[in-house]
Amino acid sequence: MHKDSPSATWPAVRRKFIEAGGSTTQSFGLGRILGQMYALLYLSPTPLCLDDIVRELSVSKASVSTTVRQLERWSAVKRVWVQGDRKDYYEAETDFHAVLRHGLLTTVRKKLDTAGSQINRAESSLRETRARGNGKSHDDLAVVMQRLDHAKQFHSKIQGLLSNPLLDHLL
Repeated sequence: MHKDSPSATWPAVRRKFIEAGGSTTQSFGLGRILGQMYALLYLSPTPLCLDDIVRELSVSKASVSTTVRQLERWSAVKRVWVQGDRKDYYEAETDFHAVLRHGLLTTVRKKLDTAGSQINRAESSLRETRARGNGKSHDDLAVVMQRLDHAKQFHSKIQGLLSNPLLDHLL
């Protein structure tokens, strides 16, 4: 076999693809193993069990188990049955639109809702504090109220963007 043939370089290209997946998710603050696992499963023509993933990525089974649950919640991987084996096997969702629509976008919307609730709680508590006249000076409270108002406006814009039906249509 010639040194430059595609089959001779596939293992190296595959490894770089998996590492790039890890680097990408790490750059978004999601953790390296998450991207590596998704890339590994995406390139795998057959489903893999946790032991296969542990062996391929040289990471702990606990990390793989935790990460696969996160990927399942995002609809990025699905558990599949392999006849004659009692282990859980996984394969990647290859439809990126589905992963975005049903997984990541849903998660971002939930996190945004939580952030909105926290902003509202902080704003309500600050109003009560101002009404009672205890705590920090009026000027300090005004600065914090202004910041919370700014955060609320930004939250509203992002929420409007993410709840726009056009976004769902595009994805």
